[in-house]
Amino acid sequence: MTVLKQYRISLLFIAVILALCFVNPPEVPDKLCMTDFDKLIHFLMFSGLSGSIFFDGSFHLRQKVSSRMVFGGTFLFPVAFSGGIEIAQEYLTTVRSGDWADFLFDVTGICCGYLVGLLINRKLKTK
Repeated sequence: MTVLKQYRISLLFIAVILALCFVNPPEVPDKLCMTDFDKLIHFLMFSGLSGSIFFDGSFHLRQKVSSRMVFGGTFLFPVAFSGGIEIAQEYLTTVRSGDWADFLFDVTGICCGYLVGLLINRKLKTK
């Protein structure tokens, strides 16, 4: 139960990402260039997820965490989660499809969140 309490912000991010990635997308007029906007949303969702995992893992920026936690929590888990979503969209839904470009933007956002986490973690003091 403590994990659920400690990572409540990250779990909220995960729930929102799952909802956004599996809902039937609205019809968009051809005049709007939604592909670029969609990629920006992927970048922001996953940089936010990566950052929230770091934020929660460091007990809201109060203590330094191990480099293993920073790598595993802010990089490996979000990459696996993103890849799983793209695979599930491709093979388990009829209203969405997996997209390598989405995955690329997810990973780019994750890398940014990871790098920010590393920089912040260096500044935090160990309790």
